[in-house]
Amino acid sequence: MNNKSIGLLIVFFLFISLNAFCQPFGIEFGMSLDRVRQVSRTTPQNVETDWYRITPPNTHELFEEYYVQIHPTYGVYHIRAVSRTIVTNRHGAELIAQFDNIARMLERTYGNYLRRNRLNPESIFTDSQYFMYTLQNGDRELIAFWDREEGSRMPDNMADIVLSAEVTRLGLNGYLILAYYSINADRIEEEQASVF
Repeated sequence: MNNKSIGLLIVFFLFISLNAFCQPFGIEFGMSLDRVRQVSRTTPQNVETDWYRITPPNTHELFEEYYVQIHPTYGVYHIRAVSRTIVTNRHGAELIAQFDNIARMLERTYGNYLRRNRLNPESIFTDSQYFMYTLQNGDRELIAFWDREEGSRMPDNMADIVLSAEVTRLGLNGYLILAYYSINADRIEEEQASVF
């Protein structure tokens, strides 16, 4: 194999890697609803104005619900995955462990991120046994952000990624939400706000 063939082979593999890198769960930003129908393993269900519940081509064992937000002009601009319920204790140990595990996986692909485990300084529930209680009541947040400002390796078509820990309605257990935002998300929000 000559140098030119090796060079072409490297470019080909880089193209394949970059293409996979830009498609969370096998969904690419900009896809039309028709294209999402073609790649989804189930028929997309319209759950709200421009939100569709789908089963993407690639799934992760922790996540059980997947949604895309689709604009008529810009196509898919928001991808969201919701985890199954994570049984945890009052300290949130299992929820935090799953959060950190997913954050490490994302870090391998996207690099640097900001992890924020912040408790409202005015909260009187500062002991770790109140982790789930304060998370449920909005006194605490456990969030990770990937974006260019944090030095993350973002594909050209992706603005940011947000991983957040949430609490179930009864407050006994938790779940994770993983959201990817297209660079068009802000533009679409501005368009929608401009009508007021």
